[in-house]
Amino acid sequence: MSADGRWIRPESTRKPVLGPTKARPGGGVALGERTAPAGPSPAAPDRRRRRPGPRRVPHPARPVLRADWLPLLVVLLVQGALSYHLILSNTAFIDEGTYIYSGYQEIAHLRHGTPVSTYETFFSGSPLIYPVVVALADFVGGLNGARLLSLAFMLSATTALHLATRRLYGSLAAFCAAAAFSALGPTQFLGGLATYDAMALAVLAWAGYLAVRLTTGGGYPSLVGSGLLLALAGATKYAALLWVPVVCGIAVLAGPGDSVRSWARWRRGLLVLLTFVVAVGAAALAAGQRYVDGFNHTTLQRAPGHDAYAYVAGEAARWVGPLLVVALVGVLVQLVRARREKGAAWTEFWLAALLLVAGLLAPLNQIRIHTWLSLQKHVDFGAWFSCIVVGVLLARAVLWLRGRFHVTAGIVAAALVVGPLAWAGVAQGREMFGEWSNSKEFVAALEPYVVKGDDRYLVENYNVPAYYLRKQSDWQQWHDLVAVFRRDPGTGQMQSGVPAIQAGIQAHEWKVVVLDFTQTGATDREIQPTLKDAGYRVATVVRSGEHGRYTVYVAPGYDKRK
Repeated sequence: MSADGRWIRPESTRKPVLGPTKARPGGGVALGERTAPAGPSPAAPDRRRRRPGPRRVPHPARPVLRADWLPLLVVLLVQGALSYHLILSNTAFIDEGTYIYSGYQEIAHLRHGTPVSTYETFFSGSPLIYPVVVALADFVGGLNGARLLSLAFMLSATTALHLATRRLYGSLAAFCAAAAFSALGPTQFLGGLATYDAMALAVLAWAGYLAVRLTTGGGYPSLVGSGLLLALAGATKYAALLWVPVVCGIAVLAGPGDSVRSWARWRRGLLVLLTFVVAVGAAALAAGQRYVDGFNHTTLQRAPGHDAYAYVAGEAARWVGPLLVVALVGVLVQLVRARREKGAAWTEFWLAALLLVAGLLAPLNQIRIHTWLSLQKHVDFGAWFSCIVVGVLLARAVLWLRGRFHVTAGIVAAALVVGPLAWAGVAQGREMFGEWSNSKEFVAALEPYVVKGDDRYLVENYNVPAYYLRKQSDWQQWHDLVAVFRRDPGTGQMQSGVPAIQAGIQAHEWKVVVLDFTQTGATDREIQPTLKDAGYRVATVVRSGEHGRYTVYVAPGYDKRK
């Protein structure tokens, strides 16, 4: 244990990588460094030319199983159990059906040249990364296999958080940080949901860990790896790019060494950023204009929503507000410590402030664009960084209370923070997974009418049935009510929106029409009279859970195909 109460490894690697280490004024060594042992002076250095490169810090042999891995294992087991319970609790969400179904199409296109929809123009991430990966997982294990892949990604993110915090502040802080992160409802939710977010968060987390490793004993592999992983995280989900400055800031502020103004620190961050920019530039050139247009449409120039500032802020506060309050306390504690001790403590304060700001980025960005859509997923990206500050604060509280009262008092204090987070997180995870209707009965009712061929189906939010019925249909047969375009066979004019849908209904082009009066409720009400006038009959009305009510219309003369 160090003099200021932090648990660090005896063979600490807390040395800067791309710059020399300066001794503290008045003699002594920086925290975690060793003084040279007494004895004869070392031999003259080898004068032969060596290849330039970062100074490497030797790592002594370590035991196979470190004691601090056992608490992490407990955290991972609890997190896995909480997310696994959600995996089995509901059928596919519309985003899950969309990404898995598109992944199968992309694989078929890569293997056989099969036509594929232009997903790159409206997906908020590359359709060639996560959708392909999750489709392979679905092929092996079905929807549960795809969701287990997300669980593996989230467990990986927790492990990266533990490793990063341990390198900076020791094992106790690492355990507290990992426990706080796993307790959050969004963390449990992403661990059970087969969407972009889990993979993007895991890749971003390991980029953050490598940035920490760069400042505490790593070399150019850590630098290049951090920049490349940042690019991969951003390509997986464009929203992850919001935290690129945070990772570069970690490369500047983390680790020992000179003051925050030193060139050695800023050089690290700039090199990580340069690696990221080169990788993204090369990927953009290879991807083409469609990907650039899709990025602008879904992320950079995204159309604002209609949600009030107060509503978006309130939802964010409900999911990560308590965590950010604890992180704010940790920043204030570090500020008091910096004013008292000065020197390196100020660098640690700026690092803590940066990690707190990281937790605020997602709420602030979505307040800016007036939408809470996907906010419950995006807040977890920032929470990963803020949990480092929370872990440090809890570790210091435990050690302070142990020194003045008893170790039990410290454990109780930490439990009083993590416990309520976990209690609320479990309830929030269940709530999030219950926001969409169970589609089992709806898919079963629609299945007899769906067959591969030329028949076309107009289904509101069709991605879920298209995913479950993908073996007996083609993607070209499914159409949504959001953006419908039709060329009038008589006049040759293009029609769009409600007029196009109504004309298609009158011509009996849609063999099956399904309305649920949710996303396109106004459109549904407009075309209902047209369905009646065109002779469509109600085949069935399916109720699913509290929210789902699907009305299935079939065209005149069209009957069950199976």
